[in-house]
Amino acid sequence: MFGSIRLSTPDRVFSFLLGVLLWTSVPVLGWSVSGTVRNTSGAGLAGVLVSVRDTTPIHTSTDANGAFSLGSTTALGSELSGGSRWDLQLSGGELLIHAPHDGLLRISLVDIGGRVAWSGSAIASAGSARILLPSRFGSGAGYLRVRLAGGGEIVQAVVDGPQGLRLALHIALPRALASHPVLLFSKSGFRDTSYSMASDSMVGIPIVMLDTGTIAPCPTVKLAAGDANKSVSVGGTNRTYVLHIPSEYGGSKRAPLVIDFHGLGSSGSQQEASSPWKSATDADGAVSAYPNGLQGPTGTGWNFGPCCVSGADDVGFAKSMVADVEKVACIDPARVYAVGYSMGGGMTQDLGCEAADVFAAVSPAAADLLKETEDACKPSRPITVVAFRGTADPDISYAGGSLTVSGMTMTWVGAVNSFQKWALVDQCSGSPSAADANGCSTYSNCIGGVQVTLCTKQGGGHDQGNAAVGWPILKRFTLP
Repeated sequence: MFGSIRLSTPDRVFSFLLGVLLWTSVPVLGWSVSGTVRNTSGAGLAGVLVSVRDTTPIHTSTDANGAFSLGSTTALGSELSGGSRWDLQLSGGELLIHAPHDGLLRISLVDIGGRVAWSGSAIASAGSARILLPSRFGSGAGYLRVRLAGGGEIVQAVVDGPQGLRLALHIALPRALASHPVLLFSKSGFRDTSYSMASDSMVGIPIVMLDTGTIAPCPTVKLAAGDANKSVSVGGTNRTYVLHIPSEYGGSKRAPLVIDFHGLGSSGSQQEASSPWKSATDADGAVSAYPNGLQGPTGTGWNFGPCCVSGADDVGFAKSMVADVEKVACIDPARVYAVGYSMGGGMTQDLGCEAADVFAAVSPAAADLLKETEDACKPSRPITVVAFRGTADPDISYAGGSLTVSGMTMTWVGAVNSFQKWALVDQCSGSPSAADANGCSTYSNCIGGVQVTLCTKQGGGHDQGNAAVGWPILKRFTLP
């Protein structure tokens, strides 16, 4: 059985012949967002340019109170190409396309997050093309998209259950524009920032912009490559760490900083010698630091949950260490990362929960969240987490369970439960991706554009993780 529908824009009319299709219902095509831009003191910032990456015509400015609103439904209407017309006809399993231009066309079915469930191509000749669609599509598919292979014009339609194509818009946009755009915020005298939308409609998002004057200038003296033992006072206690400057460090351009936490009974220098992260980050000129834990009942360690060094302010130590390094090295405060192994991985989990204002992303290895503290994990903002775990870990079970160290009992929630907890904390939607060749599965549709990844090594033990996989992910993320 077939039906027909005519859909119009202010100066275009599109005709569709609709078949009976069993596709997933999704919200109306388009997006909208509103919020307030403030400085670090909480005052609204007027005149901040709010735009969409790769889409110059879509922009606005904040009002006197710092408020803004933006959406695709009105801004895209003016982008319709004069004289262009796309007609789509769907008959049975065949899609007939009447295009305003000849050439290679890309046809795809995508979900609400812009992920492709199926794709194909066809050649438009004399203004028409045909393609046979598969009988079944991937779960969650909702948008039918036809575009010129070289970019530019796109025609999209929303699939709405058995009624077929419910709405269509003819859009001329750069092909980089996805269903959920990245918003850019820019104002003279302030650090530009970005925000990646996580749904079709977001209301009241808070954006905080830092005054460029709040960032201390880089030190005039460039640190020489090599290692140095450093110390910093935290609550009256002298804390120590090893500072590593790679030969690739330039000294005039702000570099990332990676804080790498050792396991129970180890030290900063031992972690530097055994960690896979230094070789991965050195090539980018990233500075790294290896803190020393305080002495506990079973050796040097960290204070998190019910273990392992009572009374130590290790979160305060981590923050003070970052500030201390910034005094002597040219560090980008928006690109500071925490990684850690074993009990150091547990400490890294804690920093994700308690120090998201300092660390842009964290990567724990061979350690999960603790049952005793997971409910208290409420970071100040969404934060990217990349965890590495081995299924045959003999010390901290992949499945979770209790571990007692010198009378201190910790209950690990397990790798998968920790993965899902972080997805809940970061308000990720949808299902995680299937494990890739590195065993990594990811929640990518999260608030603030962050991601949550679990990399599982089948048969792996109590391992340090894979920095060659983790570092390319971490360094993509910065503080907002």
